[in-house]
Amino acid sequence: MPLYTYRCDECGGMCDIRHGFYDVVNTLCDICEGKLNKYYGNVVVAASCMPTRSNINFDKSHEKESLQAKDMAAYKRLRKEGLQPRGIDGSSHLEKHAESKYEIKAGKTFRETKHAHKTEKLLNDALGVSS
Repeated sequence: MPLYTYRCDECGGMCDIRHGFYDVVNTLCDICEGKLNKYYGNVVVAASCMPTRSNINFDKSHEKESLQAKDMAAYKRLRKEGLQPRGIDGSSHLEKHAESKYEIKAGKTFRETKHAHKTEKLLNDALGVSS
């Protein structure tokens, strides 16, 4: 349960009372028996939350959101085709570059020709299948 601070209207005395969020408190001040009201002291806002005082790179944020949208669309298309990528992230890359359903399932592409003879072993390792 949260801890709330109450302040007396009469004497300005303060006390902390622990109660539920929706509970109503009708207690009187211990000092003068005046009415208590919730006291909302100073509110602190972190500088990083303020757009004028932060170093947020909004271009990077928009770039990331765009990539996430592409990945989600690619993931849905792959699922509709009966394929199961490991996750949503990177699905657009897999959709463009994967040459087999095994690469999509593994979540990795093996396009380099010098590793062509190792592709089956690499796929099995990525899928966790023992050969």
